[in-house]
Amino acid sequence: MKPIALSGFMAAGKSTVGRALARATGRLFVDLDAEIEAAFARSVGQIFEEFGEAAFREMEARLLPQALSRPDRVVALGGGVVCHPGARSLLLDRATWVHLEVPLEELRRRVTGSGGAKSRPLWDDAAAERLLAARAGLYAEAPHRVDGDRTPGEVVAELEPLAAGRSGAPVEATEPRRLRVEVPDGAYEIVVGRGLDSIIEAEVAVVGDGPIALLTDTNVAPLHGDRVEALLGRGGREVVRVELPAGEQNKQVEPVLDAVDRLLEAGWQRRAPVVALGGGVLGDMAGLVAALTLRGVPFVQLPTTLLAMVDSSVGGKVGVNHAVGKNLVGAFKQPALVVADLACLDTLPDRELRAGMAEAAKTALLGDLELLDLLERRPDDALARHPEVLAEVVERCCRFKASVVARDALEAGPRRILNLGHTLGHAIEAVAGYGELLHGEAVAIGLVGAAELASRLRLGPTDLPDRLRRLLAGLGLPRSVRGLPIDRLEAAMSMDKKVRGNRLAWVLPKEPGYPVIVELPLDELPAWMADLCRSAVVLPGGA
Repeated sequence: MKPIALSGFMAAGKSTVGRALARATGRLFVDLDAEIEAAFARSVGQIFEEFGEAAFREMEARLLPQALSRPDRVVALGGGVVCHPGARSLLLDRATWVHLEVPLEELRRRVTGSGGAKSRPLWDDAAAERLLAARAGLYAEAPHRVDGDRTPGEVVAELEPLAAGRSGAPVEATEPRRLRVEVPDGAYEIVVGRGLDSIIEAEVAVVGDGPIALLTDTNVAPLHGDRVEALLGRGGREVVRVELPAGEQNKQVEPVLDAVDRLLEAGWQRRAPVVALGGGVLGDMAGLVAALTLRGVPFVQLPTTLLAMVDSSVGGKVGVNHAVGKNLVGAFKQPALVVADLACLDTLPDRELRAGMAEAAKTALLGDLELLDLLERRPDDALARHPEVLAEVVERCCRFKASVVARDALEAGPRRILNLGHTLGHAIEAVAGYGELLHGEAVAIGLVGAAELASRLRLGPTDLPDRLRRLLAGLGLPRSVRGLPIDRLEAAMSMDKKVRGNRLAWVLPKEPGYPVIVELPLDELPAWMADLCRSAVVLPGGA
């Protein structure tokens, strides 16, 4: 089985048909233009205006292999992606390439819309006619061409036979890699591998005594909930499944307290564990449930996202957001075990995989120079979920963080370096609105901001910001953000957990492998934000 890739000119209906086809055939839908917008934190129009068409096409070529990396997908392509010979070769080799043919007059009607108002500012009648003629021969290379001048339902009905069948291949297990984390309260293991059902059954299901609380969320439950629940219950233990609302916008104290109520009403006991199955948000919420219930019950992390695997599942910081700022209500709760099954990443959306790579880039910049080299040399393999590359990324990140946590479990000293990129990143998340930018995307921008501040303080080489921008671009991550009020960003940073008196602690990279903590007065924050504006990290103003 191959992914279905839909090409077509502007307004041909690629996204509309693609979503409908994905729903009808049980596949996942990917909109390549939307992925590019996320990589720049800009709309297509803003990308063309600020960076030019060449930058757009370069990112398009970089993200196309990632979009086609999974067989169970329907991918809506940008109208111009076929102009690149390498892209056409990729479509012919790795996808079932379908072109939607729509006459120019119908395209013009769709773009113009009712009332004559143009709905697409990039449309120009004369230019569109020239482009369509120029691309006709390229579109003709598609092995499958269908009439798109029909209702979406009619087009989907014709395409369904092409999309029939699911891979259904069993997950191939790999030899797990094990790391040990030493903390003052004891020690725990991190297990990294692919196809770790036997580990869940043999090691997770025997943690503590009594029933097991399986906490997951409404996104992860349909994908992995039944399988994991069955594995946990095979030894005869009762499994109490609690589903929390998904998404950063729901990372609040109310769902946590509701879950605590569920467990207490079920007669929970001190050795009955909480197992977190989900990404970073779910893991943080479930960890807080474990910390609050009976003043602490055993806790196991089963991370399902790259960001959770490389960062949030390790170290014991759990919590939820507050209206004032991110992660301001929480606790330290070390897990008893972490099992990172890389097979869970097969269902992870591309954008979330890239967001996880931001935390990997942070780790590389902090001190793992071999990881930095890997991410700079093989970004395409990382995005395409190359098994060996993913395993190396996850293991290296866990190993580095475990070594830091072992020296400072409660973030009293050395562990503070792990906040690299998070001072500005957390403020961006809060001001943009939780969920508008993913955590990793905001951290990526925060990393660039930290490198720029380090350069302006003459702490290290002046070329580090540009090197970091190239690394993040290779991983499909944004390097700047536009349209956020600077005064609100300053206010959010002034409420950061790292504020002491009138000083805000920044983690800054002198150079790769040498982070430093610099405390800057809050009254100097406007000057530093002005510097970040001048260096195009944070750009005020709207679209």
